[in-house]
Amino acid sequence: MDMNYEQKRHVLEQENDLLGEINDTQVAVRSAVMKREWADFEKLLLSMNGYKEQFEMLEKERMELFSGSVDTEGNTPHFYTLIAKLPEDERRELADVYRNIKERALKVRLANDSLALYLEESKTTLKAFMKAAFPVANGNIYSRKGVKIEADMRALVIDHML
Repeated sequence: MDMNYEQKRHVLEQENDLLGEINDTQVAVRSAVMKREWADFEKLLLSMNGYKEQFEMLEKERMELFSGSVDTEGNTPHFYTLIAKLPEDERRELADVYRNIKERALKVRLANDSLALYLEESKTTLKAFMKAAFPVANGNIYSRKGVKIEADMRALVIDHML
């Protein structure tokens, strides 16, 4: 029996739970973007930064727990190679949690990529609209005082009637 088995399982379960929280927050972020609730969006982004720090700490702890098994070149072997020597019931439990982590991580990554694509497409569409609606501006945006400003992802208010 592995002396660190309980610690390893606990860290993996914490990572799994944290990925679940990240996924739930990401769903809320997407909803806030779709509903244009920018105050909620900003709060959710701040909480996502906190998740990043928590996950990095857990990842560091997991690497330390599994670092006792390094090959002759100093590399940590694949996860399933590391748990292959454990008793079957322990190996199965760790493998199940690890598989859930991989699934949740993939789900989070795909949701993040789709949201980034949506935002990029929205930005491109808005630029094309602004260029078509205000060709004289040549794609530039000006403040109410006539000062040129850099276009960014902040809210835009058009003070002009077509």
